[in-house]
Amino acid sequence: MYKTVTSLLLLGTLSAGAFGYDLQKAKDFEKFYAGMTQKACADSKLFISATDTMQLIKEDKEYLILDVRSAGEYSVMGVNLKKSLHIPIEHLFKKENLDKLPTNIPVIVTCHSGTRGLMATMALKQAGFTNIQVLKGGLIALADANTPASAPMQ
Repeated sequence: MYKTVTSLLLLGTLSAGAFGYDLQKAKDFEKFYAGMTQKACADSKLFISATDTMQLIKEDKEYLILDVRSAGEYSVMGVNLKKSLHIPIEHLFKKENLDKLPTNIPVIVTCHSGTRGLMATMALKQAGFTNIQVLKGGLIALADANTPASAPMQ
């Protein structure tokens, strides 16, 4: 009896490793990413350029810039716009923070160079947000696009 129970436990442990991933999540990701061909990504409205973002800021259009950088990064150089919000990516998916994000105006997600912004944007899209884009190139690109001609008048 002891050998049988031990054998079954060992077999169960070993076979669990063979199925060590979440099949349903994998299927959900497959469905989400299936249409992301090279052309679809190139034509995607997922990205917004720094130039187009500067135009939104200059024209005072409806938008929200969501900065997902760490608190330390933000303390060195924050986005000082009336239509901006800072939520570090590690806190973004808490209900109280998701509730701060508007669904009726464009949300532009940014970070330092665009990598975390892209990850946050993709995850927010999977969570059901539709009016959301990532700032291509992040704050580096936005700083480059901020010229005397493109800067908002104050």
